Amino acid sequence: MIHPVENLQAQIDQLKQKLLQREAELAIINSVQQGLVAHRDVQSIYDLVGDKIREIFDAQVVMLSTYDQHSHTVEHRYAIERGQRVFSPGPHPPGGFRAEIIQTRQPILINSGVAEKAARLGQPTLPGTVTPKSWLGVPLFIGEQVTGILSLQSIDEENAFGESHVRLLQTLAASMSLALENARLWEQEQLYRRALESEFEIGRRIQAGFLPNSLPQPEGWEIAAQLQPAREVAGDFYDVFELPDERIGLVIADVCDKGLGAALFMTLFRSLMRAVANLDFYAREVPDEGNASAVRLRQAFSLTNNYMVETHGETGMFATIFFGILDIRTGRLTYINGGHLPPILLSAPGRRQLLSPTGPAVGVRADTVYSVRELLLERGDLLFACTDGLTDAVNPAGKTFGEQGWEPALPDGQDLKTFLGEIQTQIDDFAAGARQHDDITMLAVRYCPLSQ
Repeated sequence: MIHPVENLQAQIDQLKQKLLQREAELAIINSVQQGLVAHRDVQSIYDLVGDKIREIFDAQVVMLSTYDQHSHTVEHRYAIERGQRVFSPGPHPPGGFRAEIIQTRQPILINSGVAEKAARLGQPTLPGTVTPKSWLGVPLFIGEQVTGILSLQSIDEENAFGESHVRLLQTLAASMSLALENARLWEQEQLYRRALESEFEIGRRIQAGFLPNSLPQPEGWEIAAQLQPAREVAGDFYDVFELPDERIGLVIADVCDKGLGAALFMTLFRSLMRAVANLDFYAREVPDEGNASAVRLRQAFSLTNNYMVETHGETGMFATIFFGILDIRTGRLTYINGGHLPPILLSAPGRRQLLSPTGPAVGVRADTVYSVRELLLERGDLLFACTDGLTDAVNPAGKTFGEQGWEPALPDGQDLKTFLGEIQTQIDDFAAGARQHDDITMLAVRYCPLSQ
């Protein structure tokens, strides 16, 4: 007959054991929670969990392996043998005991004949390790899907693990699965983000190559441009290039939409406009040399527009483009404005002239006819063009930069690069930290007074 006191003591001992197990579980959970906050390095999370399991279990080998169902590979994120880090071969197909755990979704406990069973199941052995005498592994789950395996090994002893070890390891696996999966997903997100940032950086460098490295500065003229992208790559562009007979091509444009798609079409619009404008074949067809600029402009817009509509019309991509050809000998500007925000011509006497659109945006409708217009710049005049990212810049109160009635003024003794920089500073001050939603591009041309 069992004495009541002895029976009570046994129950107390069992309760103490359960409390100790629960305390160990809570210690690991708490440590992982703290680790998730304190560590940004995902591997630190795996190391944290593995180290805690080593503290609780008397096992010479502890391994924490993740499983990717899409690639059907496992990767040992934590592998310790006798206190030493073991080489991990990286992601590889699961085999042996781990493959069986993934397939059956059940724990495996082998306390004898491990070598024979391992050989039968094709259990791989890491370089520099020995076959254990006891092996215990349990699956990690998210929902119904196995996401990893926690395993313990005893190298020296058979029957090193019992059912209590199985239950405890299963409890810990269940408690830690979500935290470990979150760590794994966070790592994948970081890898994807770094790869994406790298791709965007490559795209940014390629796109920057489409912008002129330096702008022509013909005698008696000053030209400056600036582009402030809202994202890594821009849909805006500007171009300034030399043409025959002492003429300069001036382009500023805004491709619809934003991001990578707009940036790709930006390179296409820019390349087509410049390439066609540089074809002297069209200019030679004009007997009156004075009309050559108009012919270049019409052909550049017509061919670019028709190509975009016929080849890429289903994308719905279009661009507003202002393209002017400046005769630096006379100051005559011949231009087409394809739906772009009107550039402004400012002169010292206070003259202000808007260069309104002479046709729709490029890429909207095939066989569009664009009208050509001309004006004459006099010494001291300034031509200022921008994209609507400038006027549409928003401050924290939801007001746009254009709503305050802003317009450029003739620079007072400043070079144009400084002039554009100060405008950008005005926009930044107005935005007061609000996110830039659109690219901001500016182009300025000044016919320098004789005194300069």
